Amino acid sequence: MSKRQNRGNSGGHSNSNHGNQRGLREVYSRGNPRNGQNTEGGSKRTNSGNEPEVFYCPELSLVLPKKYHAQPKEDIIQVDGSILEGGGQILRISSALSCILAQPISISKIRACRPKPGLSAQHLSGLKLVTIACEGDLQGAAIRSTQVTLHPGCVRSGEFSVDTKTAGSVCLLLQTILPCLLFAPSTSALFLKGGTDADFAPPVDFFRHTFLHYAKLFGINVSVTRVIRGFFPKGCGEVAVNIEPLKYLTAVTLTERGQITSISVCVYVCGTLPSSLAERCLHTAQNMVQRRFSETKVPVKTKLVRDEESFGNGWGLRLTAETSLGCVLTSTCNGNSKITPEKLASETTEQLIKDIDEGGCVDCHMQDQLIILMGLARGVSRVRTGPLTLHTKTAIHLVERLTSAQFSVTKVEDCNLGEQSYLVECKGVGVENVYLAD
Repeated sequence: MSKRQNRGNSGGHSNSNHGNQRGLREVYSRGNPRNGQNTEGGSKRTNSGNEPEVFYCPELSLVLPKKYHAQPKEDIIQVDGSILEGGGQILRISSALSCILAQPISISKIRACRPKPGLSAQHLSGLKLVTIACEGDLQGAAIRSTQVTLHPGCVRSGEFSVDTKTAGSVCLLLQTILPCLLFAPSTSALFLKGGTDADFAPPVDFFRHTFLHYAKLFGINVSVTRVIRGFFPKGCGEVAVNIEPLKYLTAVTLTERGQITSISVCVYVCGTLPSSLAERCLHTAQNMVQRRFSETKVPVKTKLVRDEESFGNGWGLRLTAETSLGCVLTSTCNGNSKITPEKLASETTEQLIKDIDEGGCVDCHMQDQLIILMGLARGVSRVRTGPLTLHTKTAIHLVERLTSAQFSVTKVEDCNLGEQSYLVECKGVGVENVYLAD
């Protein structure tokens, strides 16, 4: 069992009489210290021209005892940002584990194989957010930077606000910061601004309806209090989230999927786009699902939503299969003017059917998001999946590199399951939240 190590003071928490004086130390943008601008309530804002903006409001009247002021780790773990998936996932997992474990890291060759290597606005937002959440020092953080070094401090709670200034995915920001704030002293509130339904990222509905479903199994309590959709190219979407801390993550067992009991087909359309786009998409997906499950007569639920509270034009599709043993498999897509609604619906439905046929308890987009939680949990977690994605293999590599968690992957030999089923097992390190009582 491992206890996270903290250093320094309470991370911005102070007596209410001095809360306006302490402020927030910010170190970012090419490694140079910069002082933010004081605002009412002891808050500070990080801002540099068109760079992402991060805002923090500390809690009041909370000073942590000296027993939490552990000595920092001096060794810096080197992380190759070009390995395997070679993208932003390496930044998200590495920075989160650095924050939680108080382990300094240096990430090089960031997104080296991408068309535009280095940090984008969304990646920079995530790194700044983690740095502020753990009162750390961040060097090399600038747009297109290919190397950063993070020296973490203590995880702290409070109110955090991030504006990516782009359509960068707010759900990828949540992937970065959520594990960190589980080990904070008290409840944290996040207000994130950017793209809610971005390409190459999980949409906000996936986070709400699928990720949080599985997160609860680990003991995680997160509530989404506000969603305003925002799309490429301007973004401007808004998501507000409350995250409750926990003592430790509970290991999970997801080895039996059960029977498919229902499939829902939900399409939303926003802005000035005609509802006919959504109707065509909905009709195609519904027909494909009904044909595929005609023998078992699985109920198919459909829903078309005209979302009036959004910024800009956009539409999307979400298909969700629920099972008799509580599993949820989801396939999503964002509307694209270059592809017909019928083709998008067809591709998205085919992906869901593929996930179902492969026999996993989670879909291909959910499996990699479980890895960091499995690695941090107390006990042994077991999850049956389809073929491991490159993102999942990357996540396993990073968690094993930065922690003592032990993973194993074996093919499942069972004629009743999909031919491509695998069992992912992990002996987690059992990180404990030192701020909370046993």
